Amino acid sequence: MSEKVSQEFDLAKQLLFTFALHGFQKTSMQDLANSAGLSRQSIYKKFGSKDKCYQWVIHTYLATMYANIFDILGDHDIEPMEGLMKTFDVFIGNAVKVISNPHGAQVLDDTLKATHASVEDWPIRFRERLANYLTHHNLVSDENAFGVAYTLISAGKGLLLEESTRESFTKNIKIIITSVTNSNV
Repeated sequence: MSEKVSQEFDLAKQLLFTFALHGFQKTSMQDLANSAGLSRQSIYKKFGSKDKCYQWVIHTYLATMYANIFDILGDHDIEPMEGLMKTFDVFIGNAVKVISNPHGAQVLDDTLKATHASVEDWPIRFRERLANYLTHHNLVSDENAFGVAYTLISAGKGLLLEESTRESFTKNIKIIITSVTNSNV
């Protein structure tokens, strides 16, 4: 990931956490400026409005998150279990912090809606790439790959609702991954 993309992703995550803390309605442009370490004028100049900022945050967060996931799944030099763990840390790990905030559930709901409304078809591409990764590394049979990919993604989302820390999420997604794959780790 380039430095500029990394900076944009970091800004999007920080602003996402701010919206999760205050809720969209109660988040002010000053709140956003404070969390970004910028002036309110800079936030207005960059985004124009709180609504445009929110839309940018969600799109930038999702686009970068899925790009990172696809990079991990395409990296043939990484050990299969490590690749799966990194994939699910990127996919759900940041969301654990978001959902633990007072308005995190609403922000994640808006993010989920944006995911499924996007022209990029991220969820479909993710399932397909995850299924290919699983078969490429002989973790599941060709016949079961799509179902296991769908199961892992659904289980990750379910754990998001159950776990309050990234550490507990990581521990339990590892249990699920090893339960549904041919992984001996």
